[in-house]
Amino acid sequence: MRIIKTQQDFDVLRRVKALPAVLLDQVEDYFQQLRDEQVDELESEFCLGMRGYIVVLEAGDNVRDLGNVGLSRERGGMLGSCPEYVELLDVGGGLQAYKIAVLYDNDYLMTFFTQAGAHDEEVEQWLKDQAEGR
Repeated sequence: MRIIKTQQDFDVLRRVKALPAVLLDQVEDYFQQLRDEQVDELESEFCLGMRGYIVVLEAGDNVRDLGNVGLSRERGGMLGSCPEYVELLDVGGGLQAYKIAVLYDNDYLMTFFTQAGAHDEEVEQWLKDQAEGR
């Protein structure tokens, strides 16, 4: 699991090659959109956090227990959430990823990205169903 709140987080992830570059590009484009929408001229460096941030889920992450990012095991983690939307993205190089937006309250939206095929069958089916609006 990778948590992204600032541009510096992208710099670190690129340097250590923690994620596929095409996926990181997609996530960074979204980050830039959020920055452009929320920019505060008094702020020296844009930082997500007060209104939610970006989480990139990786193979092996337990999506049923994401308590450290507000989706508790007792409630089913990601599978127990009611996302605002789930979108299947073609990120390039034959790679697909899901973008999942979960509204925690009126002011706090968390956005999750995960590679398609990175999780077990139940999770992949849930993601597919959510993306298709089922």
